[in-house]
Amino acid sequence: MGVYYPHTPSDVAEMLKVVGAPDIEALYRDVDPALKCGELNLAPGKSECEVRAELKKLAAENRVYSSVMRGAGAYRHYIPDAVNEVASKSSFLTAYTPYQAEMAQGVLQAIFEYQTYIARITGMEVANASMYSGATAAAEAVIQSVKSGGKLIVARSVRPDTLEVLKTYLSSKNIEIVVLETPSGVLEAETLGKAIDPSVFAVYAEQPSYFGGILDLKALATVVHSVGAKFIVGGNPLSYALLPSPGEAGADVAVGDAQPFGIPLSFGGAYVGYYATKKADVRKMPGRIVGETSDKYGRRAYVLTLQPREQHIKRERALSNICSNQALCALRVTAYLACTGGSGLKRVALNCYKNAHFAAAKFTEAGARLKYKGDFFNEFVTVTPGKALKIERAFAENDILSGLVLDEDSILWAFTELNGREDVMKAAKILEGAI
Repeated sequence: MGVYYPHTPSDVAEMLKVVGAPDIEALYRDVDPALKCGELNLAPGKSECEVRAELKKLAAENRVYSSVMRGAGAYRHYIPDAVNEVASKSSFLTAYTPYQAEMAQGVLQAIFEYQTYIARITGMEVANASMYSGATAAAEAVIQSVKSGGKLIVARSVRPDTLEVLKTYLSSKNIEIVVLETPSGVLEAETLGKAIDPSVFAVYAEQPSYFGGILDLKALATVVHSVGAKFIVGGNPLSYALLPSPGEAGADVAVGDAQPFGIPLSFGGAYVGYYATKKADVRKMPGRIVGETSDKYGRRAYVLTLQPREQHIKRERALSNICSNQALCALRVTAYLACTGGSGLKRVALNCYKNAHFAAAKFTEAGARLKYKGDFFNEFVTVTPGKALKIERAFAENDILSGLVLDEDSILWAFTELNGREDVMKAAKILEGAI
C-alpha cells in the first residue's frame, strides 16, 4: 500500500539537522519499545465506491429509536429548521475558528452573542467563547479556583463522566478530592456543612443532580462561602429557565454543557461546554473571550479581547491549554436561543418538567417506585427490583430507548418536550407489562 508523505527526503534531512537527531527513529527513543506497533500491515486501498459501501454498512449498525427517554447529560429536544440552516452556511461551516480574528466578523459576532446568552441564562457577569464539554469546563473551573492545594468537595450525585474528568485533570495537582455521599440524590446544605472546613478551596455540585433532583443552591452557597471557598455549579442550563440561576443563588462559577440548546444527540457529540463567572475573575477564565469595540471609522466591530492560552502568551504563564473553542456548536446554541426567545425557552423547560412529572406518576401507578422523594426537573430514578434489564429490553422491542439502567434495580429516566402524553401512556403500559 502506498503512503503519501508531504515532506521530501531533503525536507526530512533538513529538519532532523535542525533538531539534532540522526534519523526519525531517534525522535522516539524515549518511547518504550513494547508500545511500538512496528509495521502496520494494512490491507490494500479501496476505491471510493467500496469505501462508501463499507461506511454505509457500518452506519446501518446504529439504531435510531422512534422515541427516546434517556438523558443522563445528553437530551433529545426539538430543533427549529432555522438552526440547521444558519449552521450549514459555508461562511460559518468552513471557517468556524477565528484565527484571523478581524477577518471573521460574522463568526466573532455569533460568539459574542453566545457569550451574552450564556451570561444571562446562568446569571453570571461574563462568559467565555465556549469549551470542549461540560466536564472539561468543570475541571478548568476547579483549576482556576485553587491557590496552593487543599480539598475539593464533589457531590457523589454529579455526572460520573464529570467526576472522572476531574480526577484525571487533578491527578498531578496538590489537591485532595473528597466525594461526598448524597443519600437523598442531591447535595444538601446540612450534609455539606458537616464535611466542609477551611482546608476546602472549592465545592462542585450540579443543578439538577445526575439523578434529576433539584438542589437548594442558595443554601449551599452560604455554606461554601462561610469558609471562604469557591462554589462551582454545573448542570443543565435549560433548568435555569424555571429555577434560580447559579448567579442568582450566589455561585462563583457556572459550567456545564449547552447541548440542550439546538445540538442533536449525534451519537454522543460533538457538544459544547459553557463557562461563566464574575467579572472580577475574568482573567482567570480559560479559553477566549470576544469583545465589542469600534473600528477606525466608528463602526461596531468585534475582537478577541482575552486569549489566556499557551499559543498567545508565554507557556509558563498560560492559564489553560485549551486550544480551540467549539464555535460551530456555539453558533447552533446562539441560533437556537435566538429562535426560541426567553418566553419560548421557559415553555420548553416547563413542558419538560410537566412531562417528567406526569411520567413519574404513571410509572408509579404501573408498579415502579421512585427512588428519591425530592422534586426534580426532567429526570427521575425508578426502582423495580431485579427488573431493570428486562424493562430496557421491553422498551427496545417497542422501538423506544428506555432510561439509563443504573443497576439491576434502578433506571434513570429523562423526559423532554418531545415526550408527550401519548408517549408516556405507551411507556407506562410497557413498563407495567415488564414488571
